[in-house]
Amino acid sequence: MKTHKNKPEGKNLLGKVKAAIDREHLVPDGIRTVVGISGGADSVALLHILHRLGYNIAAAHLNHSIRGKDANADEAFVKTLCEKLDVECTTTKTDVPALAKEKKISIEMAAREARHRLFRSITSSLKHQTSPAPIALAHHADDQLETFFLRAARGSSSAGLGGMKPFQPLENLTLIRPMLGIRRAEILQWLEKEGLDWREDASNENEAIPRNSIRHQILPTLGKINDRAAENILRTMETLRADEETQATRIVARNQLIRFGVNPTYKAVEQFIAFSARTEGTTHLDLEGIRITNEYGKMNVGQVSSQFCRETMRMKKGIGILYKKNEASISLEKIGGRKIIIRTPRPGDRMKPYGMTGSKKLHDIFIDLKTPKAQRAEFPVVECGGEIIWLPGYRIARGWELSSSSEPALHIFA
Repeated sequence: MKTHKNKPEGKNLLGKVKAAIDREHLVPDGIRTVVGISGGADSVALLHILHRLGYNIAAAHLNHSIRGKDANADEAFVKTLCEKLDVECTTTKTDVPALAKEKKISIEMAAREARHRLFRSITSSLKHQTSPAPIALAHHADDQLETFFLRAARGSSSAGLGGMKPFQPLENLTLIRPMLGIRRAEILQWLEKEGLDWREDASNENEAIPRNSIRHQILPTLGKINDRAAENILRTMETLRADEETQATRIVARNQLIRFGVNPTYKAVEQFIAFSARTEGTTHLDLEGIRITNEYGKMNVGQVSSQFCRETMRMKKGIGILYKKNEASISLEKIGGRKIIIRTPRPGDRMKPYGMTGSKKLHDIFIDLKTPKAQRAEFPVVECGGEIIWLPGYRIARGWELSSSSEPALHIFA
C-alpha cells in the first residue's frame, strides 16, 4: 500500500481532500468525524482517504432494504471493510420503501430521512466532544453537475443552481462534503490504482431515473460539444454559491444594523461587513451616532457622544464676532433683553440661516450636516423670541448677526 507521504499536497486525491478540509475548516481539531458509507465507490474512497490522512473517524451505514439481498450484501461489505481498517461502524436497517409509502414521500426522500435519523443517533452519543461530530458525505463534482441540471430542468433560483455546499448545518447535524471539487473518474481511477474494492449498485444504470439519465446521456454529450463544459459549469456553480454567501452575509449585516438602530445603507452594510470580519484586538465603528465595538470578534453597541450638549453651553456679553463653529456672536440690540432658551428640536422646526434667503427645516439641515439620527433628538437649539437664532456647528439666523466687529454681542459657547 502506498503512503502518499512524498507526493505534494493538492496533486493527488488525498492532497486534494486534505486541502478542501483545511480551506473550508470542515473538521475541528480532535473531533471525531462520522463517515456516511453505502459501500459504493465514492463513499468507500472517502473512508479510505480520511483513514489514511489520520482523521479520527467512525462509519455509519444504512441498510435501506431497497434491493433485498444486495442491500444485505452491502451492509456485510461495509462491516468487513471497517473491521479491516479498525474503524468503529454503526449500521441500522430500515424498510425505506415502507417508510416512503407511510409518509407519502419519494424513496429518495425517505432514504435521506432514514440516514439523517441514523446520523443523529450517532452524534447524540458523542456529546462529550467540544464540537458536534461532522458527518462526512462522499458527494463529488459529478453529483454537483447532475444536481445543476436536475434543478435547472425543474426551475430553480440562483441559490439552488449553486448546488451543494462543502459545509451544511442542519437541525442537530453538520454535513461536510470534502470531495465536491473532484470528478468521479478521478475517484474511480484512484480506487483501481490502489486495488480497493467497492460495491456496485445496479440501479445506477437505470436511465429511467433522471439523475442517471443526466449522468449517462447529458454529461457525455456536453463533453463532445466542449471538453471543458463540465469545468465551466462547475466554475459557474462556485460563482453562484459565492454570490449567495455574499448576499446572505449582507442580509445578516443589514439585520444587525437595524437591530443596532442604524440605517442599513449600502455603504453602512459594506463598512459593517469589513469591520465585523476583524477578530484581533478592539476596534470601533461609528455609524449614525451609534458606536459599534468589535472586541476580538464580539460585537457590542453603544451611543456616540454628541459634540454639542445643552448642559455644557454657556453665554457671556462681549464685543466683536467669534468665528469658531462651536461659538456664536448674537446682536445684543436684536435680543433686546429677551430670554435666551436652549432646547431640543421639535417637529416642524425651521430657521432662517444667515447668508440664505427664506427658511429651512431643521430636519433638512441635519441631513446636510450628516448629523447622526441618534443625536438629532438631543441636539441643542438656541431660541429667542420664538425664533431659532443659532444651531451649533451650523450658523446663526439671518437678522441676528452683528453689523460691525465693534458692536456689543452675546457670545454663546457650545
